[in-house]
Amino acid sequence: MKKRYFGTDGIRGTVNKFPIVYSFFFNLAVAIKKSQKSIKIVLIGKDTRESCEMIEDAIINGFKEVGVSCESIGVVSTPILSFYTKNHKYDLGIMISASHNPHSDNGIKIFKENGEKLNDDEEIEIERNIEIKKKTSNSKINKIQFKDEDLQEYEEYLITKFSQLKNLNIKILIDCANGSLYYFAPKILRKLGLHIIEYGCEPNGRNINADCGALFPKKLSRETIRNKADIGISFDGDADRVIICDENGKIIDGDLILAILAIFLKENGILINNIIVSTKMSNLGFRDYILENGIKLSLSNVGDRYVIELMKKKKAILGGEQSGHIIFSDNAFCGDGILTALFILQIILEKKCSLSKLSMNLFQKIPQKLINLKLEKNPLLVLKDKGIKNLINNTLKNNECDILLRKSGTENLLRIMVQASNQEVMESIIDKLISEIRKIDAS
Repeated sequence: MKKRYFGTDGIRGTVNKFPIVYSFFFNLAVAIKKSQKSIKIVLIGKDTRESCEMIEDAIINGFKEVGVSCESIGVVSTPILSFYTKNHKYDLGIMISASHNPHSDNGIKIFKENGEKLNDDEEIEIERNIEIKKKTSNSKINKIQFKDEDLQEYEEYLITKFSQLKNLNIKILIDCANGSLYYFAPKILRKLGLHIIEYGCEPNGRNINADCGALFPKKLSRETIRNKADIGISFDGDADRVIICDENGKIIDGDLILAILAIFLKENGILINNIIVSTKMSNLGFRDYILENGIKLSLSNVGDRYVIELMKKKKAILGGEQSGHIIFSDNAFCGDGILTALFILQIILEKKCSLSKLSMNLFQKIPQKLINLKLEKNPLLVLKDKGIKNLINNTLKNNECDILLRKSGTENLLRIMVQASNQEVMESIIDKLISEIRKIDAS
């Protein structure tokens, strides 16, 4: 069965356009109960979008209809929601967020009692049980607030794990994307004794990811240099990923972060099974570097859920994506931006060097480009076309390159990723692909 609503990371779309409407989330809650009859209590978290309250009310009322209790943890990051779902043995955790998307979008991510996201089969089973009814109960509800004063338990977890950072005397710039960590991140970093400057920490319901956050690395670079900071750290709206830059403004993306972490863990003899997982979007330079350093690398499909599936299969403790999702197996297999950032700071402390020095001897990225191509027809027609398959196969045979075509989970888009030994070859490959795809789309 093909999924209608769930994409690569939950359900996401434009607010007040189906399915991001009250009635859908009410009926989704009912369908979840039908799919998983043992569910009795659910924990709900949200980011700072003004539309979160509508979705939260719909979910709570939907669950109320089928005898399921809900507690609200308020504004938290996705990994914090996962942490409390697991540690407090909730039957389910639901995070209301559209991650790095603009405020006009919203959606949900669902977590099981072990803090991990639903798999494809579980999402398909929920979709089988969704009955779209326009008339739904919209009664006033008294939200039961989860009690953990200022996320004390999660705070103590981080302070215990990174207590040595009080000895790190550097200036840190953080960008919270006007999102879910706007309050918690500055607070915890200061409690760890770190000197920070912050921006993107004044959410108003409509400014999440607006010219701030992980999707605006150039701004992070600019602000890091302007404030003479030693490191810049930028989260996305729900803070399950992070992008970092050094004191010179050089961006340290997910590939570089993963390389730094993998080498550190290997040097300290704690990279269990000597393997890491990344995706087919990872840079060829990164792949070569990891293998040259005697670490095994497995590549998954794009999306953190597929990274996690492969990590489990290969028994890897570390995985991640170029976008900045870094996944540790001991953290309920959930990407956690602040945990990743603190780990990098810990490495800087132990190595007694700047981030630029730490990253300068790593790999050189080869030219890589991602294009989103809008189509008139179903992208699957392109992906199944024999001519396109032959063009890709012949290109791969005759060039030192990598090509990845995949369809968007939510839009009529084809995502094209090409990387090659030099810029000219890369651009030529892209031009040929787009030309052939346009012909198919127009036929």
